[in-house]
Amino acid sequence: MSPRESNSDHLSRSLSGDRAIIEATEAAREFGESQWLNDDELARLCVVVEELVANLYDHGGLSAKDEVALDFQVEPEGIRVCISDTGAAFDPWQAPRKAGAPERGGNVGIDIVREWASYISYSPSPDGNRLEFLLPVRWDR
Repeated sequence: MSPRESNSDHLSRSLSGDRAIIEATEAAREFGESQWLNDDELARLCVVVEELVANLYDHGGLSAKDEVALDFQVEPEGIRVCISDTGAAFDPWQAPRKAGAPERGGNVGIDIVREWASYISYSPSPDGNRLEFLLPVRWDR
């Protein structure tokens, strides 16, 4: 049995409050480490999750009282991530590309997300949003 086979292939978390972004990143790290991701894949998973959850609070109108559901699932092609929230509708794969602000590192987060992750689906509803994406992983190392 490989180390990856001995670990759970699924993790769900509900986040809210001032620590939601930190807890989202910690959940991504925990799940990635349980799947034996290499350092590069683990870093990408953490950065993409952190960026998307931070944007919900920074730009999506979520308050510390609002809940974000985060779900990680192993797929043959990589890690599927689902983020559900009650914030403003926003599909990061449809957002226009922005000119970055290299002097402060800003305005490039969504471009990084789109570069590192593959879009699966986005669905807004009156109750909130659901975004699914895949972080490609090579399991055959």
